[in-house]
Amino acid sequence: MNAILDWKVILRGWFYRLLSGIWFKRLGQRPRIAGKQRFYRPLMKISIGDDAMLGDNLFWQVARSSEVKIGDRFSLNANGLVVISSGLTIGDNVAIGEMVSLRDSEHKFHPDHGVRGQGFSTAPIVIEDNCWIGRGAYIGPGSHIRRGSIVAAHSVVRGEFPAGSLIAGAPAKTKRSLLSESGTPS
Repeated sequence: MNAILDWKVILRGWFYRLLSGIWFKRLGQRPRIAGKQRFYRPLMKISIGDDAMLGDNLFWQVARSSEVKIGDRFSLNANGLVVISSGLTIGDNVAIGEMVSLRDSEHKFHPDHGVRGQGFSTAPIVIEDNCWIGRGAYIGPGSHIRRGSIVAAHSVVRGEFPAGSLIAGAPAKTKRSLLSESGTPS
């Protein structure tokens, strides 16, 4: 059964790569795609490097004026949302769990007027190399997660975080450094 599943994932990856000009600006070598990808529209500027693994039921919505740049050895698990208005950059070797929401815009809210018609605040998202984003996390506008960091499951992330951080909570905060005194992983 696993061998059959593996072949389906590989074949689906090559199918999407063959038709990548419709959905992706670039889909690198050896993609593995576990299931349906849902695209808001064709011809979005989504560039994904080599050896990507994309889960089932991912939703991609990228504004015409924006771009998504993702490095090599990237994985995004099932039921993720990528909704981008101003920009998303993800480095190499980044693993993102299921049901993660990457959104670089949020509704503005005023108590006297509610949310409708108030517009949006937007800021690009950057996730550097070797990061791990846990299940159900929300990565919001202006988030900058530096290299070698972990975001705990179900965290609500906004803002900038130092390299090698364990990031957790709602709102997310740096809980501790994952680096030793010398700056190497502990």
